[in-house]
Amino acid sequence: IMLLEFGTAFQRLRTLGQLTKMSMKPTAVLAFRDGKWMEISSLQLLPGDIMLLEFGTAFQRLRTLGQLTKMSMKPTAVLAFRDGKWMEISSLQLLPGDIISLAATKSKDKQAQESADVIPCDCLLLGGSAIVNEASLTGESVPAMKDAAPANETKALEMEGVHRIHTLFSGTTLVDTKEDATQTRLPKPSNNGIICCVLRTGFGSSQGGLMQMIEFSTEGVTGDSRETFYALLFLLAFAIIAAVYVFQKGLAKGDRTTHELLVKSVLIITSVVPRQLPMQMALAVNTALMALVKAGVMCTEPFRVPLAGKISHTLFDKTGTLTTDTLIPAGIVNADKSHELMPVNKASEKAAIILAGCHSLVASGDDETSIVGDPIEVAAIRGIEWRYDVKKQTASRGNWEDKEKIVKNIEMQMKAYKQTTKRYKELAADLEVKKKEAKAARDIAESSKLSVQIKHRFHFSSKLQRMSVIAEVRDGRSTQQLCLVKGSPEALSKLLNDSKPDWFTSSYTKLMEQGMRVLALGYKPWDGPSKAEREQVESNLTFAGFIAFSCRIRNDTPAVVRSLKESDHSVVMVTGDGLLTALHVAKEVGITNHKESFTLEAGDDNVAWVQAIGEDKARLAFDVSEVADMHKKYDLLTTEDNLCKAADIVGEGMWSVTQYFKVFARMSPNGKAKVIRSLQERQGAHVLMCGDGSNDVGALKQADVGLALLSGYGNANTGDEDKKDEADVPAEVALNRHQQAMDEKAKKVAAEKRELMKQKQQELSVKQRQWLEEEIQAREARGEDTGVFGQMAAMKVVLKRFQDEMKKEEREVSKVGNVFAPTMDDVLASAEMDSLMIRPGDASVAASFTSRLPTIKSTVDLIRQGRCTLLSALQQQQIMMLESLISAFTLSALSLEGARQSERQMMASGWLLSIATLSFSYATPVDRMHPERPLRSLFHPAIFISMAGQAVIHIGCMYRAVQMATDAMGPEELASVVEFHRKAKLNEIEEEVDPDDPLAYFSNAFWSTPFKPNLLNTVVFLVETAQIIAVLFVNYKGRPWMKGLSENHALFLSLFITFAGIAYVAWAVSPELNAMLHFAPFPDDAFRWETIALVATSTFGTFFWDRLATAIFAPRIFRIMVDEALATRITDIIPIFTSLFKVCFGFIAISTVNPLLLIGGYYLYNKANKKELGE
Repeated sequence: IMLLEFGTAFQRLRTLGQLTKMSMKPTAVLAFRDGKWMEISSLQLLPGDIMLLEFGTAFQRLRTLGQLTKMSMKPTAVLAFRDGKWMEISSLQLLPGDIISLAATKSKDKQAQESADVIPCDCLLLGGSAIVNEASLTGESVPAMKDAAPANETKALEMEGVHRIHTLFSGTTLVDTKEDATQTRLPKPSNNGIICCVLRTGFGSSQGGLMQMIEFSTEGVTGDSRETFYALLFLLAFAIIAAVYVFQKGLAKGDRTTHELLVKSVLIITSVVPRQLPMQMALAVNTALMALVKAGVMCTEPFRVPLAGKISHTLFDKTGTLTTDTLIPAGIVNADKSHELMPVNKASEKAAIILAGCHSLVASGDDETSIVGDPIEVAAIRGIEWRYDVKKQTASRGNWEDKEKIVKNIEMQMKAYKQTTKRYKELAADLEVKKKEAKAARDIAESSKLSVQIKHRFHFSSKLQRMSVIAEVRDGRSTQQLCLVKGSPEALSKLLNDSKPDWFTSSYTKLMEQGMRVLALGYKPWDGPSKAEREQVESNLTFAGFIAFSCRIRNDTPAVVRSLKESDHSVVMVTGDGLLTALHVAKEVGITNHKESFTLEAGDDNVAWVQAIGEDKARLAFDVSEVADMHKKYDLLTTEDNLCKAADIVGEGMWSVTQYFKVFARMSPNGKAKVIRSLQERQGAHVLMCGDGSNDVGALKQADVGLALLSGYGNANTGDEDKKDEADVPAEVALNRHQQAMDEKAKKVAAEKRELMKQKQQELSVKQRQWLEEEIQAREARGEDTGVFGQMAAMKVVLKRFQDEMKKEEREVSKVGNVFAPTMDDVLASAEMDSLMIRPGDASVAASFTSRLPTIKSTVDLIRQGRCTLLSALQQQQIMMLESLISAFTLSALSLEGARQSERQMMASGWLLSIATLSFSYATPVDRMHPERPLRSLFHPAIFISMAGQAVIHIGCMYRAVQMATDAMGPEELASVVEFHRKAKLNEIEEEVDPDDPLAYFSNAFWSTPFKPNLLNTVVFLVETAQIIAVLFVNYKGRPWMKGLSENHALFLSLFITFAGIAYVAWAVSPELNAMLHFAPFPDDAFRWETIALVATSTFGTFFWDRLATAIFAPRIFRIMVDEALATRITDIIPIFTSLFKVCFGFIAISTVNPLLLIGGYYLYNKANKKELGE
């Protein structure tokens, strides 16, 4: 695939080089029209469009090549069991069925370690256990624990299902491994690694599939195939009619051969095929992709960008998406106390033991004291102020390491400020508090003897909603084994013995109603083996209490939700959390807005609505036909279990009303995907899913547009900021204000880091001379050269050391501040995740889009770009069809009279039209979404009837222009034009070079091609050029989906230049210019004014017709366009008049050749540029 990418990229560059040559010497392409390679190129190619597209495509290919090169796995030596023994083979030689041994390396060279620890294939873990970082595939920053597959497993292998916990995927990285030779009958491998069975290799593996998706995704960037087919069919019918007419008329005249007429007919038919058709959607998508990259959104499936413009339903996960992925321990309810919420550090001994021992935490890289894992487990062990030794699998009291890390970060941050500043004093006060906390934690660690060592884990199961461990507990006096279990209150309620208190249900329900995530804790003594059946461990438990967590809502989440609702998008929450917790967050962010909420409750044979919150919960009868009315009065909620039971009782009709539910709770990964599928298949909805973890992968893939948020940002984008009352402010205005605040904060953080790096550089510069002296002394001690060359070698070594130290300091400084992190604790949390974060720019199979920012605002950016791309592509289709019709008719009209177009004219118009086309293509979305969606079909009456009317007006004006010119020329002059071109084909007319023509030697074969200027050619060329510009002007809709017509100054500039140029040529203001471009003089002023009238009719007539068609067949869109026009201010149209003034001034200056005007114009131009740069 590397060779394929290199070949494709350089082939693009070669094509680009050929196009560059063609733009200078278009004769090689143009002549085919009249038997030579001349005319087609300057008529049909817009060099600006083609060249820029080729540049963009070539360099995009090279960027993709760079990404693939980084992601590709270099061949490594792998220990494989073949021929009855362990042997080293290349990873390229691995085959499905091979038995291999993998071990995590501990190299000081970070890059070498990462390369060695990358898993080379998809494989099944047979012996041992592993900790794997799967961020490169799922975007999930939390390492995953993998256990060996049970030897007695009888189920079919499900790599992405129940057996995922036993599967290692290619491209992921081994963080740690633990061997267990007793699980297999094979000899112990020399690397003491885990034993695996190869399942998939190469492109069949997970990483190979990802690379294929990136490589070939751009091939799917096309428009609607069916609509394109019908459009081409329509154009073909028109062209065939025109070609047949020209052929018959030509035979009747008898002045040309049958061969010549056939060639003309074929050219007419081919001219209606839009030359930009293959690139029109790709150009719009590439423009959107560049904007998305700037907004922090990476894309692996560009063809989904236009789909984002069709989105009607947006679904969000809760934890890590609407809220942060870091949970804050809100309190604990002990079993042996009154059922009141107490601080977590006041947990009973048994509750603390469960929280300290029942988890799946792992070390963060080489630092054994830094732990990462499930955010709820990290928050729990920090909340009870315990520490966890990953190597010994033992937890004990006193988390002094975390406290001292915070102290170190504060001390580093203080170096960036002067002692007299307010910020320095704030940090100094905070430092004293943190130092005292660190000392107290160390004292506890030294005095306590209580510890918990994990012996065996049963990992968390989303189906069972719990996890458990068998642990050994020591208190300095005795040792005992306990089964420790934690999970959802509903799941543990069924596993408890008589210790379950009466207040169990009411207590956790009350906490959930306050928006907290609640876990129940249970335990029991264990005297059995350390490896037992899960059902034996998780039964007859003693209740130990509840622990409650809260998640901070991201600052801009409510504004984003309100923005989506204001723009007529349905906003829904799908989460694995409890119903009441999800409901609380939904209310906080604005997903639910009614006073009362009802949840679906399904029994064995009946379904009912039950009030979600309140002591006396009302019940309402359930009827599928009344769900639509119910959702207008109440917020409807459900869990996956109740939804599936209701579907079994009511029937498939239940899945037809899922669009009316606002919250789906306790959802499994498959349940989320099933809800999205029902919306797509039953309601025909276009769905966007936004999630952050591996639990959302199925839903992200099922959705039309999947947006994955990278996790590991801690409490980023939260905090108690000074928020003004913005209830009456549009949501996207609030979003823009928040973005401005983030930009200001980013500047401050960047300045702080620059100051720190400056200090570090100064410190290292002082040490650099000392290092040089030490290196020279070391070389002298080794007996090496210390002369000039020896000193140069020593300087090279010192420079390498300096660079390494600078990189190390950069990593440390990066932990000091984060634009989104509100507190030092959050800075620490985000810094710990940095080493496990997926690198910006790397793709993720979790979704077609991946956001690098801790905010759901990327959904707004994506929908904006999608709408702009969709509208831009549709408008380009309109323009291409109209241009093709105009081109076919023009060619037919000229062919009937034996005339053709001049190469010089076509080159001049090509560059002029390219400016207008590019200004059209690179339109950008507006910063506010509108509730009304743009039209999506080329055959919508408002669009198709508008195109038909425009075509009639343009062709009518062109017909009149041809009639005027032929009447003015007369039969004799028309015959002389035919005779001249006949002789030119036979090379009976010599090419003449005018020595006074400054452009005569620009391209002799091109510029001096024989051509007889005539009135027909001149009028047709001027009217056709004006009509093409008018097509762009009329069919550019703009607001409210992308920048409006009045904001596209380049388009107005092209329009003004075209009109002014027509008048300039018609009145022959510069006869030299007319002669240079092969324009014939107009007979009189009446003829000139009639030509100008035809141009004006083509422009303004089509404009009024298009708006009339929109008003009749799309009245809502027309009202919006009128409102936008009325909202235009004087300051908005001043640049248009400025452009008009510049064009008029330029033509006057050129025509009068007045040096004062030229100097004045140059002065005003420079002044305007300086003012713009200053602003």
